[in-house]
Order: sequence, then structure tokens, then C-alpha cells
Amino acid sequence: MTLDEEKDPALSPKAARAIELARLSLGTMSPQQRVQGLLRVTERTARRPGFRLSPLRSGALALAVAAAVLVGVNGWQQRGTGSDRLSYEVEGGAVQQDGSVHADTSSRPKVRFSDGTEVQLAEMARAHIVSVNEQGARVALDRGEVHARVVHRSEAQWLFDAGPFLVTVTGTAFALSWTPEDERLDLRLENGAVVVSGPLSGEPIAMRAGQWLTLRRRTGEVLLRDLDLQQGALQQGAPQQGAEASPAPAPSPPDRAEEPSAAPVPGAPGAAADPTAAAPAAEPRRDWAGKLAAGKLDVIVDEAQRRGLDASLAESSNEELSALADAARYTRRNDIARRALLAQRRRFPATQRGKEAAFQLGRLAETQEGGAAALAWFETYLKEAPQGAYASEALGRKMVIVQRLHGDAQAETVARAYLRRFPGGTYARAARALARTP
Repeated sequence: MTLDEEKDPALSPKAARAIELARLSLGTMSPQQRVQGLLRVTERTARRPGFRLSPLRSGALALAVAAAVLVGVNGWQQRGTGSDRLSYEVEGGAVQQDGSVHADTSSRPKVRFSDGTEVQLAEMARAHIVSVNEQGARVALDRGEVHARVVHRSEAQWLFDAGPFLVTVTGTAFALSWTPEDERLDLRLENGAVVVSGPLSGEPIAMRAGQWLTLRRRTGEVLLRDLDLQQGALQQGAPQQGAEASPAPAPSPPDRAEEPSAAPVPGAPGAAADPTAAAPAAEPRRDWAGKLAAGKLDVIVDEAQRRGLDASLAESSNEELSALADAARYTRRNDIARRALLAQRRRFPATQRGKEAAFQLGRLAETQEGGAAALAWFETYLKEAPQGAYASEALGRKMVIVQRLHGDAQAETVARAYLRRFPGGTYARAARALARTP
């Protein structure tokens, strides 16, 4: 049944006007809100004095509303609220109202996002979609294993929670497992690069393709080793316990010398004597976002230094500054990271990346300058981006710092605010202890 009055003679001008009023009331609401608005407008219009429909026209209007309801509900189930926001659907399973997806012994649901990213659950795994926006999504792995293939895009931002640990990716493929009973994380990186942060390391752990990371929170163990792709270590099944007896712990993050490099570096064997002349031929395009996704962290920083750091900070795009800051942070060149983030704040203050630079400056300050400086940056981020991707982390870090600097009494206020906003968040356990709530 069409809603076009010119194509449907069964609708009178008054009935068509009711539909038009419903259309005008929709605005930019979600599909679910549109359906509710359409029903309310139709009902109110039908109650007006003198508004009467014949049985035939009444049935036509009812069918038109039913069609709109069906379209609206279907759109709402796809979780898309606008053309700029990613949508997703589940193959081989269903999404609950709270965004959770469960796998049983006979199913392995796959979540397909509209940008091509896929997240597949292994048997008996449980995860939930925390949030979705135009840049990506935040997925929490409650237990079991997921295999993710994240499509690289210039503005992509994907976060995966596993217990107290946070995995940040831009474009990569990996298998992530979390066992809450043992508080153990395993991440096997097939390609691209990811960064893992959490309570076991003061700085983020940068991983490159072909590495396997195991974190055990209870024992404080951090085990990073190379994968043997020829022996099938990247199969999607659960990691075998005996496979990790021989590897020895590796430094975290990896030493800079181990990072792959696709461009000549001054002083390295085979590098041209004049790096200024050799650089354009070797790297005609900077593509720092692509190099970051490929794990070429040193290449990014070296290119910025060859060009001149002041010039790089003044002329690079917002995206390039983000890639430079990340590469510098992950390779522990924090002075360059800080300058890149400050340049981003100065040149692009109103953008999402500019706001997120405040959070990253807080993380840097926490490891370098102490709690007071970090606290100011976290509060700045929470003020500028209260619903941002790092809001939970910023508020949790704020709680920890306030407790350290000012004691439990003041931290309790922050803890209660955290529990109101993020009752299942990474810092929820610590917050409940401070707030003395079960």
C-alpha cells in the first residue's frame, strides 16, 4: 500500500493530510520514534471533530500505517539511526535488546557491519555491542573468543573490551579470547596492528602482525611471542595450553628494532647518502594512517623527523597528526607524541580527534608528569566529549587518580558517577568497592 495520495484513490484528502502530518512529524528521529510518531499523529487527527473515514478508506489508512510500522521496525532492528552511522546485522543468531549476542554449541553468530567489518563468535562465546557510530563500534567480549576482521578506513575507530583490557584497532584481523574465571586474555594478530592497554602495563602494548599476546591479570604475566603461521596457530579455536610452554616473555611494547620498515632509514644498510633525495622515491605518499594500520610505527616518526618536526606539526592533516601521535606513543617517543597531540588540540580543537587528543595527553601525563596534570586532561576530555569513545576510560582513570591524590572520600563521589554511567564498565569493580555497593 503506497502512502502517495496521487497513486492511491482510496485515500480521501483528509486521510492523505493525516499521512502528510505524520511525515512532517518524523524529522531526524530514530526509526522506532518515527513509527511511534506516525501512530500518534494519525490517532490525534482521527479524533478531530468532523474527521470521518468510510470503511474502505479507513482500511486503506490502517494498511498504510501498518506498512510504515513494518518499515520502521525493520530499520530499527538494523540499529541504524542515520546515514552517517554504521548499521549491523547478525548472521546465524540474534541481537538482544541490550546489544548482547550469544553463541551456543551449534552456532557461531557473525556480526556484519555496514562498512564490511565482521566479528564472529566462537562456540559458547558471549559478547555485546556497547556503542556504534560513524567511525566504528565498541564491542565487549564477556567470555569466549571472537574473530574480527576490521576494515581499515581513514576515520575508523574500533575498540574491543575484554575484562579490564582495551584493544584499539584501525584495520586488522585478529582472534581475541577472554576467560573471566582465570582473568586471562589471548590475542593472536593475523595482520595489521593493534594496541592493548590495561592494568598490567604502565604503557600500551603495541602488537604487529604475527604476534601472540597472553595476559594473566592474577599473576601479572605478560607474554608476547611470535606466531608460527605454518603450524596453524591462527585457527579460530581456543588456544591450546601446551603451546605456550616454550616461548619466553618478550618486552612490551616490542623493541623499536623489531618493527617492520618499508622505507630506507638514515644510517641503515642500503640507505641513500642523501635521505632528502632518496625519500620521495621510496615513499611518494606519506599515508601515515595506512602505515599505522600496517604496524610501520618507526617509519611514520622517521618521516616526520626527516621532513622537520616543526613543519610536520604545522602542515600535517588532522588524521596524519593522529597517526604520528599514536606511532610516537607506541614506540615510547613521548616527547614527539605530546607535541603532535598539542598541535592537534591547537589546530583542530572542535573535531573528534582534537577532543580525543585531550584523553591521550592525560594518559601521557599520567606516566610522565603525575596525577594532577593527568586529572586536568581527563576532566577536559569528559567536558568536551561526555559521550565519547573514551569516556568510560577517562572517568575510571579520574577515579583512580582522585583516590590516590585525595583519598577514598572524594573518590567515592567519582565512583558513584562512574557506576551510574557505566555499571558494566572496566572500572566498575573498583568503583563498587569505593562506593561500598554490591
